[in-house]
Amino acid sequence: MRRLAIDIGNTKTALALFEQSKLLGQWRIRTQRWTADELRVLTEALLKSAGFFAPDDVAFACVVPQVRHTVVNMCERWLELKPVDVSCSTAGIELGYKYPHEIGPDRLANAVAAIMCGRLPAIVADFGTATTFDVINDSGRYLGGAISPGVGTSAGELFKKAERLNPIDLVFPDHVVGRTTAEAIRSGVLFSAVGAADHIIDLISSEFDSTPELWATGGWGKAMGGKCRSKFNICPELTLLGINEIGRKNREEFL
Repeated sequence: MRRLAIDIGNTKTALALFEQSKLLGQWRIRTQRWTADELRVLTEALLKSAGFFAPDDVAFACVVPQVRHTVVNMCERWLELKPVDVSCSTAGIELGYKYPHEIGPDRLANAVAAIMCGRLPAIVADFGTATTFDVINDSGRYLGGAISPGVGTSAGELFKKAERLNPIDLVFPDHVVGRTTAEAIRSGVLFSAVGAADHIIDLISSEFDSTPELWATGGWGKAMGGKCRSKFNICPELTLLGINEIGRKNREEFL
């Protein structure tokens, strides 16, 4: 069975085609308020460009409510199936969260992937529009975590509030001490985010008796994970792996 996993974030949407647990191809596009027809045309074009046809199944995680309905409608009209919607009721893991319905579906998918891919306990840092830290204990129970503004979000607010600072491309500078305003912004925004991530990881890790496995994912996962002192396993497709696994488990229940 070939399953399309879709991770719809506030800024970007990632899609991946799996055959069982094997990743066949993946794509990233900008999140928009598509209609069901628009999303179908776009999805078909992405699959066709890599030589694939319509999937047998779809599982998705979405943090944009309007787009959630679009995905459901697309699947019902195009594939004549109801997609697996990642949520606290479909994730299939034990939740130690006071209000489980508040947990973002991407965070649940990250937790499932961490349980599937490595040892426990584990911490997943997802560097996206928001930077999230998700914590799983040694018995596979999702405990919660922390949420902070993402790298691009923090920079955007800085440019918005400081009138003399102009938007720039965010790439790590060669030196911490910026010799131009642009370098100073890059240094301050990026290295402060690195320091914050390391500090959060240290604080969370101190609450465990054993050293947790660390995972970094998200649009900034590779760049940030590679600069942090914390030893991350960098896996850009971690969320998609979790979505596919949740889709697989939910379909197997009805076989």
